Amino acid sequence: MTTVAHKPAPDTITSVGPDLRDTLREQRYALVSAADLTLSPELAAAFDGLQASWGRLTPDTHFGGGDRAVRTRRYSDFTYVPATGELAPLDHVAYYQSEAMNAFVGGIERHFGDVEEATYRNPLFQALVRYDFHNLPIEDEYRDRAWVCQIHQIRIEISPGKYNELVPEGIHSDGYPWAGLHLISRVDVEGGHSTVFTWDEEPLAKGTFLTPLDSLIFEDRAMKHHVTGLSAAEDKGGYRDVLAISFSLPGSPYETLV
Repeated sequence: MTTVAHKPAPDTITSVGPDLRDTLREQRYALVSAADLTLSPELAAAFDGLQASWGRLTPDTHFGGGDRAVRTRRYSDFTYVPATGELAPLDHVAYYQSEAMNAFVGGIERHFGDVEEATYRNPLFQALVRYDFHNLPIEDEYRDRAWVCQIHQIRIEISPGKYNELVPEGIHSDGYPWAGLHLISRVDVEGGHSTVFTWDEEPLAKGTFLTPLDSLIFEDRAMKHHVTGLSAAEDKGGYRDVLAISFSLPGSPYETLV
């Protein structure tokens, strides 16, 4: 019997959490509990500053939550150079999906506020970008290229005594080759149960993000996902904050499906 020697996990993985490369190679998704993360003291200290930026997101006028819920967000594209960890913001760009990919707001150029400089320079933010990317089971020839990294910051605020769906488009794919979803905050809400599906909408895995930094990394373009709605108590509202980190490489097999 031949034993396969695995490369040791790079520092960009071990400074944040478990090595997911084999899991992602085999099943194309990985659920990660915040309890499994082991942040360095520097990264742990940076969490409060990162979390605070969700209080400064801009209104999402396309959400349609009425008096039940409000969605705020920021969105920016970056270049990411894996070899150096360099993350550089690109010019402002609208977020666009085709009607085929998003039946709810497809075909519309949606403009949101850009990700703030204090956010993308935050050490924990940059470490999460590196962690997500360096876990991906991609060929070595593409690791030396400059990738596009798409960043979504999203908050859903639920009004007292109300319930609202989080994803009006339902079970869907956003078309990215690879994506990471990280819970940042969850305050006074119930629900929000996540499921990963095959493209034919057969469930693969289920989980609920309850603790900040509970995470999911998955091959978005090859599967679908969904999260159930949220409700808040009669006497006070609540909110759920999520960071979505996606990667694509134009002109390669890792292009985004629009």
